Amino acid sequence: MTDPIALLETAGLRVTRPRMQIARMLFEDGLDRHVTAENVFDKLAENGTNMALATVYNTLGHFVAAGLLRRISPSVSSAILFDTNTTPHHHFLNETTGKLSDIPEGAIPFDLLPQPDDGGEIVACELVIRTRSI
Repeated sequence: MTDPIALLETAGLRVTRPRMQIARMLFEDGLDRHVTAENVFDKLAENGTNMALATVYNTLGHFVAAGLLRRISPSVSSAILFDTNTTPHHHFLNETTGKLSDIPEGAIPFDLLPQPDDGGEIVACELVIRTRSI
């Protein structure tokens, strides 16, 4: 179980009511999640919390800047997703359902990647593999 206050303080974020409510929802049980701002907004409303959608977007942006969330933009036309698992990893995106799921670490061999033409080095690679339900 993750303490939301300690999490915010450790990340250098001021503890506010909206941040606490969102942090509790996203991190308290320790499970990895992929959410949109709208998902968070809807879940808060279900639990009786009245919060502006703009506040949710701003709070998630602060969480990304503090390293608590990772922003994933699967495509130009897709909603921005936020991932509570900030370690480098890859995803499957089901285009039929919109569900994003993690690909297990080590499942993709990176020694097969081409090297940059400019002689630089690869510092990160985040792959989104698109699927469709049949």
